Amino acid sequence: MRRRGLAPEERFERSARFWARAYPRRWREIHGEELLAVQRDVALAAAEATGKPAPDRLPPEEIRSLLRAGWGLRLRERPPLWRWVLYRFGLRLPARYWWWVADDIRGAFYSVRDALWGMVLIYGGMTAGLAVYAVVVGRQVTDVVPPIYATWFFWGVVGAVVMMAATFQREYRTRTAWYRHVVYGNVPEQMRSVAVAPAPRGAGPTS
Repeated sequence: MRRRGLAPEERFERSARFWARAYPRRWREIHGEELLAVQRDVALAAAEATGKPAPDRLPPEEIRSLLRAGWGLRLRERPPLWRWVLYRFGLRLPARYWWWVADDIRGAFYSVRDALWGMVLIYGGMTAGLAVYAVVVGRQVTDVVPPIYATWFFWGVVGAVVMMAATFQREYRTRTAWYRHVVYGNVPEQMRSVAVAPAPRGAGPTS
């Protein structure tokens, strides 16, 4: 959908920046303006060569190229599932995943994801313990699991607790993770200067 009141070059820039979000935020901060300039030059050169007006959005082939390259970079930097689980337990990841760690901590809703993972560990551990107990005493798991686990009220309270913890501890959770994995972790000094510290409260980081 075209934005009314915008010049073609402005619509082109909006389109280019939107599809560039396929790349990690950190990559866009470093190379985003350069990428936009190249895309604009290529589009203008193609328009002049064909005698057509300058485009107001990225062509489909350029969009497909951005998606392949951007999401390919994200997948290459992302740790496998078992390392991701250990990272959520607080383990520092090897060097090849340092960029992903910085992006994850600076990403959108990190405090929500961190609080949610904590709840998963707590209630998952409780459920696993009840399952082991049921096996030991020779009973069905459903017989030892509290009935409240199956109620909307229980999960509504859990959701409210997660959101409150994520909201009121947002800055604390983000800064603690940053110091644990970046400042006091294995990330070298030159990488810390590029992957800057998390924004203060109210800045609203995005991925």
